[in-house]
Amino acid sequence: MSRFPTLQTLLPCLLMPLLAHADEPLRLDQGIDWDACNPLTPASDLPLPTSPLPSDLIQIEADRMDFDQATQQSRLSGSVQLWRHDGYAEADNMTYHQDTRAADLFGNLFLQQPGLRIGATQGYLELDDDRGWLSDAEFRFTQRNARGSAKAIELTGKQRSRFQAVIYTTCPPGKNDWSLAAAELNIDIAEGWGSARHARLRLAGVPVLYMPYFTFPVDERRKSGLLIPAFASSNRLGSELSLPYYFNIDPAYDATLTPRWMSKRGLMLGGEFRFLSNNHRGEISGEILHNDKQESPDHGNQRRAFRFFHVSRPASGLTTRIETDAVSDNEYLDDFGTGLAITSTRHLERVGEVRYRLGDWRMLGRLQTFQTVDETLSKSSHPYRRLPQLLSSYRNSGNRFGLDLAFIGEYTDFEHDTLNNGERLFLRPSLSLPMRRSWGHLTPRLSLNYAAYKLDEEDAALNEKPHYFVPAFSLDSGLVFERETHWFGTPALQTLEPRLFYLYAPFDDQSEIPDFDTADLDLRLANLFKENRFTGKDRFGDADQLSFGLTTRWFQANNGMERLRAGIGQIYYAEEREVQLTGSVEDNPSSAVVAELSTRLGHYWRSTLNLRRNPHLKEDQIDKGRFTLRYHTPKREHFNIDYNFNRNTIEDLDISFFRPFGHQFSLFGKWKHSYLYERNMNRILGFEYGSRCCWKLRTFFQRYVANEDKDEEEVSRFMLQLELRGLGALGQPVDKTMQDTIYGYQTERQ
Repeated sequence: MSRFPTLQTLLPCLLMPLLAHADEPLRLDQGIDWDACNPLTPASDLPLPTSPLPSDLIQIEADRMDFDQATQQSRLSGSVQLWRHDGYAEADNMTYHQDTRAADLFGNLFLQQPGLRIGATQGYLELDDDRGWLSDAEFRFTQRNARGSAKAIELTGKQRSRFQAVIYTTCPPGKNDWSLAAAELNIDIAEGWGSARHARLRLAGVPVLYMPYFTFPVDERRKSGLLIPAFASSNRLGSELSLPYYFNIDPAYDATLTPRWMSKRGLMLGGEFRFLSNNHRGEISGEILHNDKQESPDHGNQRRAFRFFHVSRPASGLTTRIETDAVSDNEYLDDFGTGLAITSTRHLERVGEVRYRLGDWRMLGRLQTFQTVDETLSKSSHPYRRLPQLLSSYRNSGNRFGLDLAFIGEYTDFEHDTLNNGERLFLRPSLSLPMRRSWGHLTPRLSLNYAAYKLDEEDAALNEKPHYFVPAFSLDSGLVFERETHWFGTPALQTLEPRLFYLYAPFDDQSEIPDFDTADLDLRLANLFKENRFTGKDRFGDADQLSFGLTTRWFQANNGMERLRAGIGQIYYAEEREVQLTGSVEDNPSSAVVAELSTRLGHYWRSTLNLRRNPHLKEDQIDKGRFTLRYHTPKREHFNIDYNFNRNTIEDLDISFFRPFGHQFSLFGKWKHSYLYERNMNRILGFEYGSRCCWKLRTFFQRYVANEDKDEEEVSRFMLQLELRGLGALGQPVDKTMQDTIYGYQTERQ
């Protein structure tokens, strides 16, 4: 867990035993890539002696040296170089005191140790005690791409130092777009903290923030204190201001208290407690608005939310998870959620799990309930509670006969407020013999599918203990044909891959069995070759059918890149399908035709197309489809089109983009429109401006609706974020919203 209290990561490691300044900026910047926003490796250090020195020895070289026996002083001049086991120094002239092992250095002073370079006009070093001083210093942190200067530096110990008139920035040399200046700065590496007095944050040389005193971390250790405030504005909440305070309780525990003021709602108090160890981690968070200014009969004036999350690994192969979310009323997420994905949530899950893995066995124990927050859903549409669910599975394919043995067993107790309650036991052993070659495959499989129920049914006319037993046999076969060809003039390899899948499962009446967790399987190309046309375990479909699929792929010969994949398939039925969730028997002789196409045109363009055509419909036979187009370049250019259609359910067009113009300005946006409900769902327009790896200003304006089928007012939101690399970010997390809404977007530091 890491937090950055105050305006931190100010001077990440401001001082080690040797500090320095250089009159030659090129020497200080040698090997540092200032265009790397988050360098993974430190800049190349300047060469040191090939033979490592013991910790108690030093090595000195110079063009000329005079030794005064009376004073025990050595006077060195001309390319003076001094080595220690953990550092290096050079100067035009140096006086070395033999008895005290101290050195006076003059002219073009340069000091270095791993991760740090400094230069000065002159300095004094006590090499045994790591004490001394430097004047007119300039420094570089090579592992963090940060730099600065100080009028004077006093070394008070191996890990303690004091700076006078210091300036710090992460901008490249020659660019001081932002800087932090302090009259006095104290660094204690041993404790991991620093303190600054009379600090000023300057943007383009203009002071914008003054702090008479504050402390900050210089490594990964944390400290209690105020975090950076956040600002936002929306038509639903009004102007917002959040001012979090961080509590560093223990290395394994921390907490954050966040007052959030909303001009149209009032003062909300939020809190978060986190804990972490080698075997577990978790989070407890919540927020409360004691007096909502916009009280209504639906939610009253006190609004609350709570979240608990915990995962652990107490023993080898054993993991646990507890996760629960709760809100005080159904309108809470619509009112206080921070995005379309959150406000459109219909159910909040509350679950506890225990998982165990032992060899080829997998076991799961689960308790699961939900809070439904969508007021438009009827009681019967709420999901079932599982109290409990016990599941085990086994798979072994390493025996000498080549057989694949598998087993699934599950017991679940289902509870509901308005529908039938009951218990279910499901067992499914299976045996298959995969035979795979480079030119094709053949896999016969036999499975036994059994489910038994005990229902809490008051009507004595209904069977309280229904069950089904359905054996299923399938034969999956496929061939691969190849030929050499060309892809727009480039040598390529094309495949033609026909596939046949036969499935037989006898009919067993399941009409008395309720639907606890089952739905019709979405018909896609991959699902044509599955044994059950239902998800869940409350139905196992009768079948006497043959699935046919044909796929072709084009590979670029020189690197194996798949340029195109196209597939089409359909199921042909020999008998009617009597097992159904609802409705009458299906008697169509074939399924819908499904087709898929994916392409990679050039290095940056990709597209996918999925279509489902039902020939048994009288009109509008295309009943489902999705098209995506992606364009992504190393220059962080992104363009996305996503069209999604499902008859009478969804018809959305989603367009998003991020376009840099030069090195400093970028424009981004998003438009999502529902043709089914004839309204805009989400619109964003914003820009990003700033110097690469130095600072960024991000802002956008957004209008969105939480539910497309509700006649409700659009939410308008304005967000602003100023990011100073190495210092922190002021304002709302605009970059996180961009990652959530623009496919493929990442910040430069990522």
